[in-house]
Amino acid sequence: MCGIVGAVGAELDLVSIFEGLRRLEYRGYDSAGVAIIHHGELEVAKASVARESMGVLADWLTAQPFTTGQVMVGHTRWPTHGAPTLANTHPHLDCTGDIAVVHNGIIENFRELRQALLERGHVFRSETDSEVIAHLLEEALRDGGRPADALGAVFSQLIGHMSIVVALRSYPGLLLGVRRTSPLLAASNAQQSFFASDAPAFLSLADQFYEVPEEVVVVLGEGVEGDGGVALATLEPLAIEWSSQDAVLDGFASYYEMELHQSPEAFYDTVSALMTLDHEAVVDQLLIDSYELRRVRKVVIIGCGTSYHAGLVGRYLVEHLARIPVEVDVASEYRYRDPILDADTLVVGISQSGESLETITALRECMASGARTIAITNVIGSQLSRVADAVLYTRAGPEISVASTKTHLAQIGALGMLAIYLGELKGVLYPEESKRRRQELLAMTELLRMTVQRQESWRAGMAEYLHRERFFFIGRNLLYPVAMEGALKMKELSYIAAEAYPAGELKHGPIAMLDEQAVVVALLGKDRLHEKMLSNLEEVRARGAKLVVVAVDGDTSPTDLADTILRVPQSDALWSPLLMVLPLQVLAGWMAQIRGYDLDKPRNLAKTVTVE
Repeated sequence: MCGIVGAVGAELDLVSIFEGLRRLEYRGYDSAGVAIIHHGELEVAKASVARESMGVLADWLTAQPFTTGQVMVGHTRWPTHGAPTLANTHPHLDCTGDIAVVHNGIIENFRELRQALLERGHVFRSETDSEVIAHLLEEALRDGGRPADALGAVFSQLIGHMSIVVALRSYPGLLLGVRRTSPLLAASNAQQSFFASDAPAFLSLADQFYEVPEEVVVVLGEGVEGDGGVALATLEPLAIEWSSQDAVLDGFASYYEMELHQSPEAFYDTVSALMTLDHEAVVDQLLIDSYELRRVRKVVIIGCGTSYHAGLVGRYLVEHLARIPVEVDVASEYRYRDPILDADTLVVGISQSGESLETITALRECMASGARTIAITNVIGSQLSRVADAVLYTRAGPEISVASTKTHLAQIGALGMLAIYLGELKGVLYPEESKRRRQELLAMTELLRMTVQRQESWRAGMAEYLHRERFFFIGRNLLYPVAMEGALKMKELSYIAAEAYPAGELKHGPIAMLDEQAVVVALLGKDRLHEKMLSNLEEVRARGAKLVVVAVDGDTSPTDLADTILRVPQSDALWSPLLMVLPLQVLAGWMAQIRGYDLDKPRNLAKTVTVE
C-alpha cells in the first residue's frame, strides 16, 4: 500500500526524484518523508498532514541550499502500526543517525525483536514495526559486516511480507533493497540507479527496469561487486510497456476521468492481444496444455473489490459459453474456508496491480492443492503473474486513480476471451461460433466509445440527487455484479451509503428501507429477465423512492416508472455489463466532484493492498 522510492548516483536531481515519489501518491498515504545524503550529511524531512504531506515536503526541498545529492530515499506511509504522526513517519533511523530505512509491509515478530533491542539499550522513537530494521542493522554493521551481508542477516530474522530500502551515511555511494512478496522494482539509466514500489515512479528517468528477486539483497551504486549483494547487471530486465506519458494527465481534471475515457482503448488492446487477425484464439500466454484445460470440471475465480466484481461477471460468461460450473470468492476469505480443489480445478486470480496479498496467497494455496492457476493482471512481471501457472495480461496501461475504471472493463474482456476459449476446447462452441463470439466481443469497442461520449447527457439528469444520502443499486443475472460495482464506486468516491442487491431480493428485507429519501439505481437490460425487472421497478415506485434506470436505446418500458433514465446502446445481453457499468462510474465520480472530494485519492483507500 505504501510507496517507496530510492535513488543513488552522482549529482542526483533531488526534485526529479521527489516527483517520482509524487507519482506514487495514488497508492494511498497519510504521511510522507525523505532522507537525503549529500556532502557526507544525512538530512531527513517528514510530514504527517495527510494528503498535504507531499506539498509540505516539496516546500522543504525547494527551501534547501542544496539541489543535488548522492542518495535519496522517500516513502508515503499508510499506517499499520502507530498513528500517522511525525514520529511514525518513514524514513526511520538507528540510534547513531547513520542508517535510514523505509519499509512496506508488516513485520509479524516485531514485538519480540523490539523488546530484545530495548533490553540491549536501543532507544526507539516510533511505535512502528519498521524501526526495528534500523536498530538491527546498526548492530549487524557494528560487528563489521558488509552492508549487503548485514541487511541479509537482518532480513532473515524478520517474519512477514515486506520490502525494504536502506541508505547509509557511511556508504554514500550505495543503496540496498530486499523484499519478500511485497513489490519492489529496480531501475537504471547511464548515471543513476533506482528502487521503487511501482514503475510509474521512474518511467521518465530510467531506461531499464528489473524485478528485485525475493529474499535477495540487491545493491545499487558504486563498488557493488565488493559489497556482498546482487548487482543489476546480473538481473533479467523487465519488459515495461508503459511510458512516462501514460502516467500524465492529458487535459483532464483527474486521472479517474481520464482513465474512464480510456476504457474503450484499454478494452480493445486487451481483447485484440488475445486473438489473431482472423479472430482465432491466441493462447501462448496461457502456458497450460490444452489437454489439461479440456479436463477442467470446475472453475474458481478469486479477487478483491472491483476485480471480484469482474469475476462475478466472468462466472456468467464461463458457465454460459463453456458450460463449466464456476465458484467466485472474495480472495481474503477464500483461503480460510477449506475449499475443495483438485487437478481438474482451474483457479483464476484477478488483480489490477498483481500485488494484492490476499489474491496471491490464496492462489498459492490453490496450487498446493493441485489446482492449475491463471492470473489476470495489468502489470507484467507482478507477483501474481509469477505465482500462477499462466497469465492473461490486461493491456490497460497504468491506472493511477485509486478507484478502478478501465481495468475493470479490460478484466471482463480477458474473462470473456477465456470463456470462449474454454468453450471451444470443451466442444460447447463450434469453431465458427467461437470465432463469431470473439468478433462480437471485439466489436464492443465501438459501442464502448459511443457510450463514453454520453457522459454529459447522463450528468444532466443527476442534479436532484446531489443531497441524497441513501442509494440502492439493483440488477438481475449478469447485471447484479454491475450493481455491486456501482455501489462500490459510490461508496469509494462520494462516501454515500450505497448497497447493491439482486432486484428479486428487495422484497426479502431491503424494501423496508425504501421511502421518499432513498434513491434506487436499477439496471434494466434487454434480456429474458426484462419483464421481471419491470415488476421490481413497480415495487420501488410504489414505495415512493426516487428511481434512476439505466436502460438501452429504444426501450420505452421504463418511461412512466423512472424519474431519470440513463441510456446506453443496445448490445448482445451477454456483453451488456461492459456498457451498463459506465453510467454508474460517471454517476459516482460526478457526485464526488460536486461534493468537493478528490476523485483520485479517496480517503482511507490505497491502490495496491499488500497487507491482509
